[in-house]
Amino acid sequence: MMRNNMHSRLHALLLIAILGFTAAACDSAEPDDDGAGEEELITRIVLTLTSGDDTYMFEASDPDGDGTDFQIGTLSLPADAVYSGTVEVYDDVNDENLTDEIREEDDEHQFFFETGGADASRLAVTVDDTDENGLPVGLEYTLTVSAGEPGEATLRVILSHYDDEPKDGVNRSDETDVDVTFPVSIL
Repeated sequence: MMRNNMHSRLHALLLIAILGFTAAACDSAEPDDDGAGEEELITRIVLTLTSGDDTYMFEASDPDGDGTDFQIGTLSLPADAVYSGTVEVYDDVNDENLTDEIREEDDEHQFFFETGGADASRLAVTVDDTDENGLPVGLEYTLTVSAGEPGEATLRVILSHYDDEPKDGVNRSDETDVDVTFPVSIL
């Protein structure tokens, strides 16, 4: 009975996450001369988490980039652990890894991480990398999962693009490149 209830909760969280996943391309009315602001197609985001000798990879993908038929992996993570994390972003339609472009234009990009769900307070994210102005980027981060009983939460990953407004390191821009909510199963 308990296993069926947990299984039902996982399915419900997965459905919520699927409905919450949106991928949008960078776009700007006036692209910069250096190519910044050109429209990018984001079809996949990969989170890699490492704690000690254990490495976990999780994906959310929209294979054709049309905004439908999202596939989102559940982050199943042991509690009472600290994970070093990275984010990678891909355009699989054009066979491009967009992570390096984000790194090169880090003063125009920032990842935001938001926790949610019943056990949101058990997740904490700290961004570990900064741009040349000392502002957070988020391609590298630390995820801490506190001790306790098994539980459920969500981790929302948002990539803001700053073409027409200055990045301040705190507020999201009006332009969202990707917004995906991963269900988290705390083991």
